[in-house]
Amino acid sequence: MADLRLNYSPEDIERRFYKYASQNAGRLILETGTLRWSTPGTLNDPYDMQFDLHVEVDRVEVKRLALDKLWDAHYGAKEPPIGNLMGLLIRASRASFPQLTREEFEQEYGEAIEEGLTRFERALPRFHKEIRDEIACTKILCLSEIAENPAMWAYYAEQHQGVVLKFRSVAELDSPWVAARPVRYHDDMPRLLDADFLADLAAGRVALEAWTILDRLVYTKSSAWAHEREWRIYTGDGRTREAAFEDAPFHPAS
Repeated sequence: MADLRLNYSPEDIERRFYKYASQNAGRLILETGTLRWSTPGTLNDPYDMQFDLHVEVDRVEVKRLALDKLWDAHYGAKEPPIGNLMGLLIRASRASFPQLTREEFEQEYGEAIEEGLTRFERALPRFHKEIRDEIACTKILCLSEIAENPAMWAYYAEQHQGVVLKFRSVAELDSPWVAARPVRYHDDMPRLLDADFLADLAAGRVALEAWTILDRLVYTKSSAWAHEREWRIYTGDGRTREAAFEDAPFHPAS
C-alpha cells in the first residue's frame, strides 16, 4: 500500500474516530479484527447516497457566462485552460480564428449554447440512472468524530447497552483512517453543478468528471443527520463488486 501519510497533515494522521455498535457487533469486531464496509442500500438513511443531484440554473445566465468565457478563450490575452475537447479545439484554432464583432460572435455561438443546454437537460434522467447503478456497489466505512452522543448511543449502540470503539492512526502504519473525510450536511438538496460550472463546460475549461459526482453523493447528507458528525472512507467497489457489504481487517494496533 502506498504511504498515504505523505498527503496528509500531522493533525489528520493523529485523528481519532469512533464506531458505535451493539454488544454482539462489538464483540465480533474485536474477535475477528474486521470492520463492516457497507453499500448504500444497507445504510439506515434510505436517501443516503441514493438521491439525484439537482441542476437548477438560469439558462439566460448560463448563456451569458458561456459567451463571455468563449469570447475570452478565443480573443483573450492569455491562452485558455483546457478541460475538454472543446478546449482543445479552441486552443488549436486561436491563431486562425476569424475576427468577429461581439454581435457576430454571439449570433454564431448563442444558438449552439442553447442547443447544448437542451441536450444536457434531456440527458439528465439517463445520466442519473447510470450514476445510481454505479454507486449501488460502492463500499464505504462510516465513523464518527464523537463518542458521547446520546442519540447515537440509542440507535447505533443497542439503546445505550452497546459499545463505542475508538480507532486511531498509528504513525508506523499506512492507516486507512487518514483517508477519512467529513460528511457535508445540507438543508437543501445539493446541486450537481451551478451556472458558472456549466458555462466553463461550454467554454472548454472543465470536464464533468465521474469523481466530481461521486464525491458529492458519498460525502453529502441531509442536515437532519448533522448531529452524527460523520466521517467516511470510500473504497470504490471493494474486493467483491456485487457484495452487499464487506468485512475488512484492521491492524490490531489501531
